[in-house]
Amino acid sequence: MAKWDAALYTEKLLKRSSLDQIWTAAKTASGGDAPFNYGFGWFIDSYHGHHLVQHSGGTPGFSSAIFRFIDDKLTVILLTNHSDSLLDQVALDLAGKFVPALKKPDRIEDPDPKTTLKLREILSALLDGRTHDSTSLAPPVEIFLNTATGKAFWKWFGSFGSLESLTLADREEVENGRVLRYEVTLGGNRFPLTVKITRDGKITQLHW
Repeated sequence: MAKWDAALYTEKLLKRSSLDQIWTAAKTASGGDAPFNYGFGWFIDSYHGHHLVQHSGGTPGFSSAIFRFIDDKLTVILLTNHSDSLLDQVALDLAGKFVPALKKPDRIEDPDPKTTLKLREILSALLDGRTHDSTSLAPPVEIFLNTATGKAFWKWFGSFGSLESLTLADREEVENGRVLRYEVTLGGNRFPLTVKITRDGKITQLHW
Protein backbone atom coordinates (compact mmCIF):
# COMPACT_ATOMS: atom_id res chain seq x y z
CA MET A 1 0.00 0.00 0.00
CA ALA A 2 2.85 2.40 0.84
CA LYS A 3 4.57 1.64 -2.47
CA TRP A 4 1.33 2.20 -4.34
CA ASP A 5 0.79 5.51 -2.54
CA ALA A 6 4.33 6.63 -3.40
CA ALA A 7 3.81 5.69 -7.07
CA LEU A 8 0.71 7.91 -7.24
CA TYR A 9 2.98 10.95 -6.74
CA THR A 10 4.78 10.02 -9.97
CA GLU A 11 3.76 9.03 -13.50
CA LYS A 12 4.87 5.45 -12.94
CA LEU A 13 1.30 4.15 -13.03
CA LEU A 14 -0.60 6.81 -14.97
CA LYS A 15 0.28 10.01 -16.77
CA ARG A 16 -0.29 13.27 -14.92
CA SER A 17 -3.30 14.28 -17.03
CA SER A 18 -5.05 11.02 -16.09
CA LEU A 19 -4.29 11.49 -12.40
CA ASP A 20 -5.61 15.05 -12.54
CA GLN A 21 -8.83 13.75 -14.12
CA ILE A 22 -9.18 11.06 -11.46
CA TRP A 23 -8.86 13.67 -8.71
CA THR A 24 -11.29 16.21 -10.17
CA ALA A 25 -14.79 16.11 -8.71
CA ALA A 26 -17.62 15.58 -11.18
CA LYS A 27 -20.21 18.34 -11.54
CA THR A 28 -23.90 18.19 -12.35
CA ALA A 29 -25.11 18.85 -15.90
CA SER A 30 -25.73 22.48 -14.90
CA GLY A 31 -22.21 22.85 -13.51
CA GLY A 32 -23.22 22.77 -9.84
CA ASP A 33 -22.12 20.56 -6.96
CA ALA A 34 -22.96 16.88 -7.12
CA PRO A 35 -24.43 15.33 -3.92
CA PHE A 36 -20.84 14.44 -2.95
CA ASN A 37 -17.46 15.21 -4.52
CA TYR A 38 -16.34 12.16 -6.46
CA GLY A 39 -13.81 11.73 -9.26
CA PHE A 40 -12.87 8.39 -10.79
CA GLY A 41 -12.63 6.04 -7.81
CA TRP A 42 -11.78 8.70 -5.21
CA PHE A 43 -13.73 11.09 -3.03
CA ILE A 44 -12.36 14.61 -3.48
CA ASP A 45 -12.33 17.04 -0.59
CA SER A 46 -10.67 20.08 0.92
CA TYR A 47 -10.08 20.07 4.65
CA HIS A 48 -9.33 23.60 5.84
CA GLY A 49 -7.59 24.38 2.58
CA HIS A 50 -5.66 21.10 2.39
CA HIS A 51 -6.29 19.02 -0.73
CA LEU A 52 -7.61 15.61 0.28
CA VAL A 53 -8.47 12.56 -1.82
CA GLN A 54 -9.80 9.56 0.07
CA HIS A 55 -11.88 6.43 0.06
CA SER A 56 -13.13 3.99 2.63
CA GLY A 57 -14.92 0.69 2.36
CA GLY A 58 -15.38 -2.73 3.80
CA THR A 59 -16.74 -6.21 3.60
CA PRO A 60 -18.01 -8.56 6.34
CA GLY A 61 -15.32 -8.61 9.01
CA PHE A 62 -13.18 -5.86 7.49
CA SER A 63 -13.10 -2.07 7.15
CA SER A 64 -10.46 0.14 5.57
CA ALA A 65 -9.66 3.71 4.60
CA ILE A 66 -7.00 5.68 2.77
CA PHE A 67 -6.70 9.46 3.22
CA ARG A 68 -4.15 11.21 0.99
CA PHE A 69 -3.35 14.85 1.79
CA ILE A 70 -1.61 15.38 -1.51
CA ASP A 71 0.01 18.78 -0.98
CA ASP A 72 1.20 17.76 2.48
CA LYS A 73 2.70 14.49 1.16
CA LEU A 74 0.85 12.74 3.99
CA THR A 75 -1.14 9.54 3.65
CA VAL A 76 -3.06 7.66 6.34
CA ILE A 77 -3.91 4.02 5.58
CA LEU A 78 -6.17 2.10 7.97
CA LEU A 79 -6.87 -1.63 7.74
CA THR A 80 -9.10 -3.12 10.43
CA ASN A 81 -10.65 -6.49 11.24
CA HIS A 82 -13.91 -4.86 12.30
CA SER A 83 -16.79 -4.57 9.88
CA ASP A 84 -19.20 -1.63 9.51
CA SER A 85 -16.70 0.89 10.95
CA LEU A 86 -16.44 4.45 9.67
CA LEU A 87 -12.76 5.33 9.95
CA ASP A 88 -12.84 8.92 8.68
CA GLN A 89 -12.40 10.60 12.06
CA VAL A 90 -9.63 8.18 13.04
CA ALA A 91 -7.79 9.08 9.83
CA LEU A 92 -8.22 12.81 10.45
CA ASP A 93 -7.09 12.47 14.08
CA LEU A 94 -3.93 10.67 12.95
CA ALA A 95 -3.25 13.23 10.24
CA GLY A 96 -3.54 16.02 12.80
CA LYS A 97 -0.70 14.51 14.81
CA PHE A 98 1.68 15.11 11.88
CA VAL A 99 0.24 18.30 10.35
CA PRO A 100 -1.01 20.66 13.10
CA ALA A 101 -3.29 22.52 10.67
CA LEU A 102 -5.27 19.29 10.21
CA LYS A 103 -5.85 18.83 13.93
CA LYS A 104 -9.50 18.64 14.87
CA PRO A 105 -10.57 21.87 16.58
CA ASP A 106 -11.81 21.91 20.13
CA ARG A 107 -15.56 21.75 20.50
CA ILE A 108 -17.09 24.96 19.20
CA GLU A 109 -20.25 26.87 19.92
CA ASP A 110 -22.95 26.47 17.28
CA PRO A 111 -23.49 29.96 15.77
CA ASP A 112 -26.56 28.84 13.83
CA PRO A 113 -28.72 26.49 15.94
CA LYS A 114 -31.70 26.98 13.61
CA THR A 115 -29.79 25.32 10.77
CA THR A 116 -28.74 22.47 13.05
CA LEU A 117 -32.35 21.98 14.17
CA LYS A 118 -33.52 21.86 10.55
CA LEU A 119 -30.79 19.32 9.75
CA ARG A 120 -31.81 17.21 12.72
CA GLU A 121 -35.39 17.06 11.44
CA ILE A 122 -34.22 16.03 7.96
CA LEU A 123 -31.80 13.43 9.32
CA SER A 124 -34.39 11.90 11.64
CA ALA A 125 -36.82 11.47 8.75
CA LEU A 126 -34.17 9.95 6.45
CA LEU A 127 -32.94 7.53 9.11
CA ASP A 128 -36.48 6.46 10.02
CA GLY A 129 -37.55 6.08 6.39
CA ARG A 130 -40.13 8.84 6.72
CA THR A 131 -40.93 11.61 4.26
CA HIS A 132 -38.43 14.42 4.73
CA ASP A 133 -38.70 18.15 4.14
CA SER A 134 -37.05 18.72 0.77
CA THR A 135 -37.44 22.51 0.62
CA SER A 136 -33.92 23.07 1.98
CA LEU A 137 -32.28 20.52 -0.33
CA ALA A 138 -30.72 21.32 -3.70
CA PRO A 139 -32.24 19.25 -6.57
CA PRO A 140 -29.19 16.94 -7.05
CA VAL A 141 -29.31 15.95 -3.36
CA GLU A 142 -33.02 15.21 -3.54
CA ILE A 143 -32.55 13.13 -6.69
CA PHE A 144 -29.81 11.04 -5.07
CA LEU A 145 -31.83 10.47 -1.90
CA ASN A 146 -34.64 8.99 -3.98
CA THR A 147 -32.41 6.53 -5.86
CA ALA A 148 -32.14 2.91 -4.75
CA THR A 149 -28.54 3.57 -3.67
CA GLY A 150 -29.50 6.65 -1.68
CA LYS A 151 -32.35 4.88 0.09
CA ALA A 152 -30.22 1.83 0.90
CA PHE A 153 -27.43 4.04 2.18
CA TRP A 154 -29.65 5.80 4.72
CA LYS A 155 -31.42 2.57 5.65
CA TRP A 156 -28.02 1.10 6.57
CA PHE A 157 -27.21 4.02 8.84
CA GLY A 158 -30.70 3.83 10.33
CA SER A 159 -29.97 0.24 11.35
CA PHE A 160 -27.57 1.53 14.01
CA GLY A 161 -30.42 3.11 15.94
CA SER A 162 -32.37 6.32 16.28
CA LEU A 163 -30.77 9.77 16.13
CA GLU A 164 -29.66 10.65 19.66
CA SER A 165 -27.51 13.73 19.12
CA LEU A 166 -26.25 16.08 16.43
CA THR A 167 -23.37 18.27 17.54
CA LEU A 168 -21.43 20.79 15.47
CA ALA A 169 -17.74 19.85 15.60
CA ASP A 170 -16.21 22.06 12.92
CA ARG A 171 -17.14 24.65 10.29
CA GLU A 172 -15.31 26.07 7.32
CA GLU A 173 -16.11 28.92 4.96
CA VAL A 174 -15.74 27.86 1.33
CA GLU A 175 -16.54 29.32 -2.05
CA ASN A 176 -20.25 30.08 -2.33
CA GLY A 177 -21.09 28.86 1.16
CA ARG A 178 -19.87 26.91 4.15
CA VAL A 179 -19.10 23.36 5.21
CA LEU A 180 -20.46 22.11 8.53
CA ARG A 181 -19.02 18.99 10.13
CA TYR A 182 -21.11 17.28 12.79
CA GLU A 183 -20.75 14.42 15.22
CA VAL A 184 -23.86 12.24 15.08
CA THR A 185 -24.81 9.61 17.66
CA LEU A 186 -26.97 6.71 16.50
CA GLY A 187 -27.79 4.01 19.04
CA GLY A 188 -24.66 4.81 21.03
CA ASN A 189 -22.44 4.84 17.92
CA ARG A 190 -20.72 8.04 16.81
CA PHE A 191 -20.40 9.00 13.14
CA PRO A 192 -19.08 12.06 11.28
CA LEU A 193 -21.48 13.93 8.99
CA THR A 194 -20.52 16.64 6.49
CA VAL A 195 -23.00 19.20 5.17
CA LYS A 196 -22.33 21.85 2.54
CA ILE A 197 -24.73 24.79 2.48
CA THR A 198 -24.91 27.67 0.02
CA ARG A 199 -25.11 31.27 1.19
CA ASP A 200 -28.85 31.27 0.47
CA GLY A 201 -29.39 28.25 2.74
CA LYS A 202 -29.64 25.38 0.24
CA ILE A 203 -28.04 22.06 1.22
CA THR A 204 -25.94 20.96 -1.76
CA GLN A 205 -24.14 18.07 -0.07
CA LEU A 206 -25.10 15.76 2.79
CA HIS A 207 -22.86 12.77 3.36
CA TRP A 208 -21.31 10.57 6.03
